[in-house]
Amino acid sequence: MSPYLLIPLSPLFAFLVIGLLGWWLREASHRVAIPAVSVSFALSVAACFDVYRNGPRQIPLYSLIQSGSLTVDTSLYLDAIAAVLLLLVTGVSTLVHIFSSRYMKGDPRYSRFFAVIALFTSSMILLVMSGNLLMLYMCWEVMGLCSYLLIAHWSDRTTACQAATKAFLVNAVADVGLGFGIILTWYTFGTLNIQEILAAAPDHAGRTVNILGFLGLEWQVPILSLLSLLLFMGAIGKSSQLPLHVWLPFAMEAPTPVSALIHAATMVNAGVYLLVRLGPLYLLAPFAMNVVAVIGGLTAFFAATVALTQTDIKRILAYSTMSQLGFMVLACGVGAYAAAMLHLVTHGALKAFLFLSSGSALQQMHASHHGESDARPGPLVRWRHVPLYAGALALALVPPLIIFSGPYERLWTVTQLPQARVVFWVLGLATVFLAAFYLFRWIMDLFQHPVPVEWREGLRPAESLPRLFSASLLLGLIPSTAGIAVLLMFVWDGFLRFLTPALEPLTAVTGVTIPSEWSPVSLLPALGVAFGGWALAFYFHAYPFHPSPGWSERAKTLYVFFWNKGYFDELYESAIVRPSLRFANWLWKVVDLGAIDRAYSSLAGASVSMARWLWEVIDVQGIDRMATGVGRSSIGMARWLWQMVDIRGVDRAFTGVGRQSDAAGRALHQIEPRMLQHHLLVAIFWLALGIGLFFWLIL
Repeated sequence: MSPYLLIPLSPLFAFLVIGLLGWWLREASHRVAIPAVSVSFALSVAACFDVYRNGPRQIPLYSLIQSGSLTVDTSLYLDAIAAVLLLLVTGVSTLVHIFSSRYMKGDPRYSRFFAVIALFTSSMILLVMSGNLLMLYMCWEVMGLCSYLLIAHWSDRTTACQAATKAFLVNAVADVGLGFGIILTWYTFGTLNIQEILAAAPDHAGRTVNILGFLGLEWQVPILSLLSLLLFMGAIGKSSQLPLHVWLPFAMEAPTPVSALIHAATMVNAGVYLLVRLGPLYLLAPFAMNVVAVIGGLTAFFAATVALTQTDIKRILAYSTMSQLGFMVLACGVGAYAAAMLHLVTHGALKAFLFLSSGSALQQMHASHHGESDARPGPLVRWRHVPLYAGALALALVPPLIIFSGPYERLWTVTQLPQARVVFWVLGLATVFLAAFYLFRWIMDLFQHPVPVEWREGLRPAESLPRLFSASLLLGLIPSTAGIAVLLMFVWDGFLRFLTPALEPLTAVTGVTIPSEWSPVSLLPALGVAFGGWALAFYFHAYPFHPSPGWSERAKTLYVFFWNKGYFDELYESAIVRPSLRFANWLWKVVDLGAIDRAYSSLAGASVSMARWLWEVIDVQGIDRMATGVGRSSIGMARWLWQMVDIRGVDRAFTGVGRQSDAAGRALHQIEPRMLQHHLLVAIFWLALGIGLFFWLIL
């Protein structure tokens, strides 16, 4: 047996132990859960090294279903993609378990909490390691159930119960599409083994299916596009993409460790993982790829804009997660699966830290809001601020040097799809431009305004401004920035090399190899855009922009729109929830009470009336009268038989027979002695004759 089986089985064992013995373990439940998840993390590290040295591993388990042509053999598949995600899942889950041992102390459902998060972790691990789609779907549904239980952990709060119900229902709707996609996948390929599906996908690239055949109509669509879109429905729900994103912000009703687990390690990453795992299949369905990219891009923009208008820190983190997931889905939609995986891992680690430290962040925000400073504006442009302008320009040129370096660009362009290169340049240049713009504004806001009043007396004017070309800056900041840039390049390059074996099916579909060349000329446009962002920020700093009243009203309208989260919740409430409740109420009143209950009541009344009529008309008037008449006739017949037959006939016959018997007895009595003597003489005669014959024969 492979030791890697313990990666999912260890937290599953913890779930079983705590679930059965939680009444006894109580506050010591974490002593079972933490070591179990730690074992999974240690084995995940070992699995990473094993995959790096020896390549992917297939771990067969047993045959789950054998029915006709349907055969489902459960197995675990461990490659670079699964190994990287296992490190994230088990590592973050271990930290969450340790954090929860203190955070949840004193909770009346302490043991239940640890049992459910252990099952949550185990189901996500099994999902990542699943070798077939049916096993993946089963773990997918278990995760949905665990999320419902964890979000509603504090069930005494109505908002927590409502949030859990919303998360469960939204994901259930999305999972319907995933289920149909798996059925269509088996119909197309005749197997649910993921590796066999990816290997056979190019042979079905030109196959179509008539999706309106059951209506007698004709509409042929590529079957790979159809099943890819159905599978993507599940990813939309789990990874909180438009329009099924409404459950994730409300999931903040769960305890903070649950928020970290959902947002960083488990549930929301499942959709992105599904897209990466089935990447070769999506590359053969261009229409589905376009849909994935559009939905991911819209989600990224919408969620980022909404996050800017929110005030609750956990709600901001929730919409930040949605935005980052949108970028990952966008990367998958353009074929940049390596970049999506890197983004997934780094975002998970960062978001786990942010959620687990959100309490400290709230304290810091509260303290900063009560600080005092003298913010009287000074002159817009002064020559003594030239070092600030130069420093802002120098920092603005750092992002393009990192983003447009060779290793990071190869993460995006590994499949050599033109749309991946276009999206990389658009997002990269937009990031560089905005970074340059905001770096300038932040530096000027930080150092242009005078220092607080209570500090001003102890500082000379020159000490309130940074010295751009000081020895400390040259010996500290610049080498540190350069070192971080070089380190990131090595990290990106090593990450890409580690994923190379898992990306071979992608390059096989596109027919290219992973590029290794890089030209420094590609830095020139990015540096130009960075300078443009700095220049625009300098222009608005020198000549502030004052919007017109009409533009300001439109800006307020947009702000209110995004502050209300695009009115998606209100739209669902008015278009789906309320009509569904009204329809259910109508079904209850009109159909259930008015039709079904009334029909049963009418049928019961008719049955009672029929029974009463049968009793009165047939039973009492018919059967009882007939029985009474028959009884009376029987009594009359019996009386006639007794009088006419029994007394007169039978008695007379028995009397005559008795008299004849008495006469015969007297006659026999008279002849009895004679008859006896006669019989004795006959017996003696025959006895003598027999003895004589006997002796004659012997002699």
